[in-house]
Amino acid sequence: MSKRKATEKRDPEDVEMASHEEDDDDSGSDGEDIINVDFEFFDPKEMDFHAIKNLLNQYFASDAILFALSELSDLIVAQSNVGTTIKVNGVESDPYSLLTVLNMNQHLHHIHPTPATSTEGASAPATQKPSQAMTQIRDYVFTKSKQNEGLHNKLKELLAAGSKKEVGLILSERFINMPVETAPPMWRMLLEEVKWAVDEGLPFNFEYYLLMSPTYHEVAPKIDLDDEAPKPIKKKTKTAEPTTFFFHPEEEMLQQFAEFTQDFKLTTPPTVAESKNTFEDYGIAPARRMMLIHKTKIPEVVQLMTNNSQW
Repeated sequence: MSKRKATEKRDPEDVEMASHEEDDDDSGSDGEDIINVDFEFFDPKEMDFHAIKNLLNQYFASDAILFALSELSDLIVAQSNVGTTIKVNGVESDPYSLLTVLNMNQHLHHIHPTPATSTEGASAPATQKPSQAMTQIRDYVFTKSKQNEGLHNKLKELLAAGSKKEVGLILSERFINMPVETAPPMWRMLLEEVKWAVDEGLPFNFEYYLLMSPTYHEVAPKIDLDDEAPKPIKKKTKTAEPTTFFFHPEEEMLQQFAEFTQDFKLTTPPTVAESKNTFEDYGIAPARRMMLIHKTKIPEVVQLMTNNSQW
């Protein structure tokens, strides 16, 4: 499967998925009406800036306010040869899905010339400044990894100035109704593009990959739609640790190959507007699972994604 540039037309090898729609023209064997949707794979483009920023806002959830998402979106669209978006209405439409990787060390320590202005208003030589967004993400993962001493120390070592082992930050997000079958092709493309970039001498020779996967676990719902009557008080009993579920099923496969993992809660409570539709109202508590994976494990897990017969 290949990705198309903005000037290329739809390829017959496009992934085709069935989605339900109320239409009498076509029916499945179980009586449900279906249509076929062609998912087209594109490089991130400047025109995708606002849609990518929206996906990042969804990815970071209530903690999105902690990060400079406009700058992070700029970093993504600036490296158009590494990373993939999925669209369904041509290149001009908004992406429904994003998978990319950013060099944390590079954006923390080596680039980002910022124009300076002298007191007389004339342009002065540009100065080197670390990426604000990546600095915020680094500080965030340092804070969230403190409960896991091994992970915390490893991240400190890898992300230090002068580190010879670089970390790729994987950013993966999609609309909630996007089929999981679209994920394996995106991961295969990412591996191919990273290999091509390394062969071209570009800074994508990562020793490790870091991912903060969206997860959730079930909790007692805050609202009861069936019965609003007071419930009798029950004695507290010792309960088992809640089971963690992944919003992106393919990312559950990554954890068995991770060198370190750490679950953590979001820092920022939802706003008043968000709380009206919060997951916890309906028995779901969102969280994140941080995973640090060595580069040698990624091809193996991507092959498992591709071969998964349940998708």
